[in-house]
Amino acid sequence: MALFMLLSFRVANHGSLREPQELNLAPVYGDDRPAVPVAAIFGANASGKSTVVGAFDFFRSAVRDSQARWLPDGPVPRRPFLLDHESRAEPSSYAVDLLVEGVRYVYGFSVTDAEVVEEWLYTYPRARKRVLFERARMVMTYGASLTGERIAVERTMRPNSLYLSAGAQSAHGQLGVVWRALGGMVLGDGSRQLATVAGASVVSMYKSFEELGLPLRADVLAVADLGVHDMRPGVTRSKGFASFQKHLAEQARDLPEGFEATAAQTLEFVHRIGDEEFVLPVEAESAGTKTWLSMVTMALTCLLGGTPLWIDEIDVSLHPLLTAKLLTLFQNPELNPRGAQLTFTTHDASLLGTMLGDQVLRRDQVWFVEKSAATGASELYPLSDFKPRKGENFERRYLAGSYGAVPLLPETAFEDMLKKYWGTHGEGVSA
Repeated sequence: MALFMLLSFRVANHGSLREPQELNLAPVYGDDRPAVPVAAIFGANASGKSTVVGAFDFFRSAVRDSQARWLPDGPVPRRPFLLDHESRAEPSSYAVDLLVEGVRYVYGFSVTDAEVVEEWLYTYPRARKRVLFERARMVMTYGASLTGERIAVERTMRPNSLYLSAGAQSAHGQLGVVWRALGGMVLGDGSRQLATVAGASVVSMYKSFEELGLPLRADVLAVADLGVHDMRPGVTRSKGFASFQKHLAEQARDLPEGFEATAAQTLEFVHRIGDEEFVLPVEAESAGTKTWLSMVTMALTCLLGGTPLWIDEIDVSLHPLLTAKLLTLFQNPELNPRGAQLTFTTHDASLLGTMLGDQVLRRDQVWFVEKSAATGASELYPLSDFKPRKGENFERRYLAGSYGAVPLLPETAFEDMLKKYWGTHGEGVSA
């Protein structure tokens, strides 16, 4: 059974998402699971795909950090729609439906630049709604189902912090269950993953996987780079470390206790050429190798914990077959018994087709984002709205514009611009 499963995410007035939008993860085509394990979001550049992930990231960070890290008198760091005069003053709203240890919860809030306007938490233990709490600015209303020190939490709550976040900081057991589920989700950005591979967190997870019997060895890395034979933790010291060590040696003194532990943790990659081995730092590895390692590390973390993973631009520096391989880890119930979920954005239309004879994405796992040229607002909608037939060539129809969410390419704008330039500069170009 899944420890935590996201059923839907709703957002309004965040970035280009002006009107209420919903990412509904409920299966559409004959699946007894409460939510699909994979959801892919396609769209043109600047259509709003990353904004969907960004909205979810803000929601998660507000739950996790509003009480502990937001400044008491500071603004709410939201990002409202900016292309009209009304939206800047209107609240931004966020809400989720989720399952936590088999119990359904509905949680959400609305915020302005200055305060939390509304907040609510409901539970459905036997498919019947029970109010845990409702909030209107600083006025709280409690349901009988919420136990524990409710008023003590209320006293610590601020106008710009969430009651759920304040409850977790006050060690409220019932609220802490929902807070840990929402705060434990993992978010990644494919365009930024390259820099994280050398970080201590990846090294720490690498070591943890080793202890659990999941060694990230050559057979895992070789998928992305046939030249990598092995991988191991290493230490990167600052440029001044050698001179400092020499200075201490001249004074017959040892390194201060724990000093070496402060050196940066990184990874080293072993390449084998013939009978000889070469150890390379992470900086010398290909972008594909580093991205693949980072993606696999995040995926394993979520698969073992049964938690959702959101990735913006999953296909950066990855071959389509590698991306498809990553998806199969979440699609297979045997490999994903705890119901971890993967939601990602991508431009890779090949994921809409078949690879190695199998359909990569199901019809109810595909979403599109399209931005209106008239208003600048984005719309999120599912492939299932088009009533696609099973076995239909989704890739071809998407690229042909049947589902929208593709860039409008100027027919001759680039050609005309270059012809005019070279003609003006005397090079001459025949029409």
